[in-house]
Amino acid sequence: MAYQIYSHTLPSATPGTQRAIKVHHFGERGARPKVYLQAGLHADEWPGFLVLNELLKKLKQVDEEGLIKGEIVVVPVANPIGLSQNFHCYIPGRFAFSEGGGNFNRNWPQLGESVEKRVRSTISQDQEENIRLVRAAIKDELIQLGEQTELQGLKKTLLALSMDADEVLDLHCSGEACMHAYVAQEFEEHFRPLLNLIGAKVALSELETGAHSFDETNVSVWRHLKAHFAHLVPWGARSLTLELRGENDISKAYAEQDAQALYDYFVLRDVVETETGENKDTVLLNDTLEKDHKDSVVYYPLDAMDLVKAPCAGIVCYEKNIGDNVEAGEVIGDVVSLTDDDVDQSSYPLVARTNGVLFARLQRRLVIRGESIAKIAGKEHLAYREVGHLFEDK
Repeated sequence: MAYQIYSHTLPSATPGTQRAIKVHHFGERGARPKVYLQAGLHADEWPGFLVLNELLKKLKQVDEEGLIKGEIVVVPVANPIGLSQNFHCYIPGRFAFSEGGGNFNRNWPQLGESVEKRVRSTISQDQEENIRLVRAAIKDELIQLGEQTELQGLKKTLLALSMDADEVLDLHCSGEACMHAYVAQEFEEHFRPLLNLIGAKVALSELETGAHSFDETNVSVWRHLKAHFAHLVPWGARSLTLELRGENDISKAYAEQDAQALYDYFVLRDVVETETGENKDTVLLNDTLEKDHKDSVVYYPLDAMDLVKAPCAGIVCYEKNIGDNVEAGEVIGDVVSLTDDDVDQSSYPLVARTNGVLFARLQRRLVIRGESIAKIAGKEHLAYREVGHLFEDK
């Protein structure tokens, strides 16, 4: 099948309005491996838009040359609902204004139990057949999902596009940050080549965050089934959230660099060939790519990540920069209260609670008392970090 562009129309939320999700499709339907990519689920996070725009240029070229072996689905603008939140030239984009105002990347439908009921009597010793059965059951369950509202339609559409993929890459960013990722513990080694190619030195390793985010939801069925059937149900999907530095780290140079890394990863995973008609040895190709990119990524447990909170409302001033190593007890900055009577005593320190790397912080400098304004990746579990509740902004 040639390169195709098509649109999925969402349910109309109000009279006279209707939004659509545009999808770019490469390769034959059902070809393996299938890779799904999207950007802008948090509609205030824009670097991924430009990265996927550059990636599409590369994919169009190799598609014309007949080099796409697998199936690639790209959704460069995943959340038109969030992008419509334009208030005097400011786009909040992170939380829905309808259905409780929840975070767009939280509380996605969980299908594990219902899929298990469909397949439990037909699971066999044939792993490949089991994968096929599970994917068929997932498809049937997705059809049953409601789409009475625009937001439900958005979630159903994106899951229908992604949940049969072998790999799901969800592109985000932080306020100010270095390149990093959130990766399920089970996939640390699988995604190590990608993170090295794209230059991530920090990755947060998670098991169960409790957030039911998009990337977790795409693997939740498989995780649920593996708990019941172990090796009989292999991983039919692997996913990660890739954080493309900070909100303002947007340039053609960054986009070209990151798109090339994603393209190289497709070659590594045998989704794209290098030259028409050549029978490349995949093992040698993998070795070459891995040697050209130093293994620099370090995995840090998500429950060891220190969330530095503002001790008061005011203006934050940082003494440490993104990427700096810090020690427990070290002051990384302070918040200046604007209403204290004694201006000589109006600065309140921000103290690190772990040894690690300051990898992200809030871009806004006027902060609210008690909000998380910086993140430090550490190695030791922190008592106040509760497994199953590792993301705060529900």
